[in-house]
Amino acid sequence: MASILLIDDMKGVRETVGMVLSSAGHHVTAAADGADGLKLASQGRFDLIITDVLMPHADGIEMLMALKSHGVKTPILAMSGGSALIEGRDALSIARAHATETIVKPFSRFEILEIVDRLVPANA
Repeated sequence: MASILLIDDMKGVRETVGMVLSSAGHHVTAAADGADGLKLASQGRFDLIITDVLMPHADGIEMLMALKSHGVKTPILAMSGGSALIEGRDALSIARAHATETIVKPFSRFEILEIVDRLVPANA
């Protein structure tokens, strides 16, 4: 199956989404913030990058722009549940210009697996 880089600053989200993806047969590499995610993205080959938008140490938007400027062609799924100051849909409005697809948290396991299946080539 696919090799997926999962970036989210919330440990519970990383663990839950990682478990859903792993149970579907995907290999998941996790990062706790945008800075670590950028480092891992530059070191490895991934079939898909899933990133939160609102994070410390290089948020998802910074990460999306950096990946794009480095010519990374890997599909990217941006996700957000928002914060106390901004709703998830609003946080994703900027990400839509740089990500392949977006999803608002919370989402079901079926929703994320459907998007992963759509974004990752069948032979990955």
